[in-house]
Amino acid sequence: MVFATKAFWLFLPAVLVLYHAARGRAPKYRVLLAAGWLFYAWLSPQYLWVILLCTAIDYVAAVRIEDAATGRARRRWLSASVAANLGLLVAFKYTAFIYDNVVSLGGPLPARAWDILLPLGISFHTFQGIAYTVDVYRGAVRAVRSPLDYALFVSFFPQLAAGPVVRAAEFLPQMATPPAVTARHAADGLHFLLLGLFKKLLIADQLDALVVSPVFADPAAFGPAEHRWACLAWATQLYCDFSGYSDIAVGLALWFGFTLPLNFRFPYLATSVPDFWRRWHVSLSAWLRDYLYVPLGGGRGGGLRAYRNVMIVFVACGLWHGAAWAWLAFGVWNGLLVCAHRAWDRTLTGVPWADAVRGSRAWAFVAWGVTLWLTVAGMVVVRMPDWASGELLLRSWCAFGVVADGVPVWVPGLVALVALGHGFSGLRGATCRLLDLPPAVRATCYVGIVVLLVTLGPAAGRPFIYFVF
Repeated sequence: MVFATKAFWLFLPAVLVLYHAARGRAPKYRVLLAAGWLFYAWLSPQYLWVILLCTAIDYVAAVRIEDAATGRARRRWLSASVAANLGLLVAFKYTAFIYDNVVSLGGPLPARAWDILLPLGISFHTFQGIAYTVDVYRGAVRAVRSPLDYALFVSFFPQLAAGPVVRAAEFLPQMATPPAVTARHAADGLHFLLLGLFKKLLIADQLDALVVSPVFADPAAFGPAEHRWACLAWATQLYCDFSGYSDIAVGLALWFGFTLPLNFRFPYLATSVPDFWRRWHVSLSAWLRDYLYVPLGGGRGGGLRAYRNVMIVFVACGLWHGAAWAWLAFGVWNGLLVCAHRAWDRTLTGVPWADAVRGSRAWAFVAWGVTLWLTVAGMVVVRMPDWASGELLLRSWCAFGVVADGVPVWVPGLVALVALGHGFSGLRGATCRLLDLPPAVRATCYVGIVVLLVTLGPAAGRPFIYFVF
């Protein structure tokens, strides 16, 4: 039951009716909690116990941390929470990867004849649980005393499967009383919902079918031009698929009165790799900064220690996305790029001629092009079927030329549509200005999107990419 299926569109109206018909705080939140557990059980029925276990452990740990009489006891309960969350994450996500590599190195183990199905959104809700208990330990938030409230915080179904990674300080204050749903909430929720569906069904899924899957499945059957367009289309698909999910989550939350943080800030307008990571998957980047990079020491002291911390963060980022050497390479690649930019920036900042050049529009354009080229190269690595195919695709990507011979005409059109959206919105601020248009104009745009979804959208959407993380 994903957002783009018929089952979900039967589930959602029922939840909305029951929630808004319920009177009182506890009945409303029971409806939302039941909806979250049903949503989870529908997609990952055999692993409902995982989210229930994580919820129970972190709830108890946070209360004990706050009530502990000594610092040692507080640290012990925090360690228990972190160990439980990471233990479950490692057991489900990395056991097979570790086992296979031990076998490949000649270890005394038979070849693996078993597999582990990944619980829905485990990477997201384990990080959410860790952030909560760490924040309680730091005194940033109070421990939640109501099991119902904490369970709902963990299991709020709009963001349950693929984020954003919502922090307690962002969500729990909104739960003090059930938020009122205004006409503005309803209209903005519809805006984000339709925007997300448009990105997912009409851009991401179409690009996957038209060029991404065919070319990446057998790169040798295609030429350099098709390779380059497939790389661009893959970067476009990944953005539209994940940001589309995030937009839908934000929109659905608004229909219940809750506000979730935006997870993307036009990442393909970035003019450096660090800037890209401040714009892409914002909630994860902020989590890694606040709960890993800063505790490691951040950039304090400079020198090799700062570069070491950057590499640790990006290796963790890569492995968080997937238990595979390609994802590790993705993390290392981005870590090296961020370290190189840090060294470059520290060397040139304060040099008059360099500051003048770097402040020019021409330099910003060059920096944007180089950043896009480098970040897309990293994305190719995680989509390639094998290393030989990846080398072939990257050779083509590193060559120049954007000839569209052999590429369906829809592919450049859909890529250009996303580029236009980035440029239009980025020039006018951090959100789409459609939100500020008169209601009649917005309504006309929404009707147009619905018509496109009905007439051009696929009968059944592909699963969201980040559901497997």
